[in-house]
Amino acid sequence: MSNSSQSLPNKTIPSVCLNNGITIPILGLGTYKIQDEQAERIVLKAIELGYRHFDTAYYYQNLQPIGRAIRQAIQNGTIKREDLFITTKVWPTWYGPGRVEASVSNMLRESGLEYFDLVLLHWPMALIESNTEMIPCHQSTNKAIFGKDDFVDTYYELENVQRKGSTRSIGVSNFNQKQLERLLKSATIVPVTNQVECHLYLAQNDLKNFCSEHRISLTAYCPLGNRPGSSSLLENEVIKSIAKELRKTSAQIAIKWLVQRNIIAIPKTSDPKRLEENLNVFDFELDPNQMERLNRLDQGEQGRMIWFNVHDMDEHSEYPFEKDQMINRSRKMKKTGNSSP
Repeated sequence: MSNSSQSLPNKTIPSVCLNNGITIPILGLGTYKIQDEQAERIVLKAIELGYRHFDTAYYYQNLQPIGRAIRQAIQNGTIKREDLFITTKVWPTWYGPGRVEASVSNMLRESGLEYFDLVLLHWPMALIESNTEMIPCHQSTNKAIFGKDDFVDTYYELENVQRKGSTRSIGVSNFNQKQLERLLKSATIVPVTNQVECHLYLAQNDLKNFCSEHRISLTAYCPLGNRPGSSSLLENEVIKSIAKELRKTSAQIAIKWLVQRNIIAIPKTSDPKRLEENLNVFDFELDPNQMERLNRLDQGEQGRMIWFNVHDMDEHSEYPFEKDQMINRSRKMKKTGNSSP
């Protein structure tokens, strides 16, 4: 982690220096499923509290309200655009030739921003081109219609988007190690980050080590292990015990564990109280014993919460996760009555 930080009202969020020299706050706000007026309101509140890093995507359908909030905060003098770090993602229906640039241009227009700080490929799998449907499906089978675009070619298009100035950085999301290895053989711009699910039950140690070797930062989505229908990671007795020792919440312990591993974390919340709580993780440290106790909670692929196997997406040749582990976990969840998709 670099020594750089961003001065905030009563807060200082440390920054990670990316492989291109640009810094990113190690803690940001995830905005999945936060939409419309709620998105605008929560982003304004987050800026007021000291957040400067916001993660969104075409898929989230909230670029317009987030953009409004950012422009309002800039216009009233609360922040400057250069104080912020805005990440977005290109969806797989936009992976065709020329469509990556079009997608980024559309997202800039929708948000009212002049540039993004980081644009990611959301998944390694391509879907058939569509300007309206998120997952185009065969009518007869309801299975996703896959595209033929290879992520190496799509990433090349993303490199051109950076060269033209629409984004300061580029990266990927949900790529496994083999996919990164193949990408790095041809990429002329090394991805600055790989955004993946990462939390105490899915530590991603091997992937993190590989990324570190290639100066690729790891960004953790779902950092609190939240998933409807699954037992909450935050109810784990080890986490609760350490939270009690330090007079912190379980969520703060889960976030701090990531931060101390130099992993960028983007917890999502629409609750103003939790928004502030998630930010208050820089006034304490987990000692080696506490870190070791937390490290032992890792379940590997069995701890994964997000499989993205809707509409048989797992049949795609570039599906990034271990399907046998998905099947095993699905059986386990059914046995415990936890069978949510």
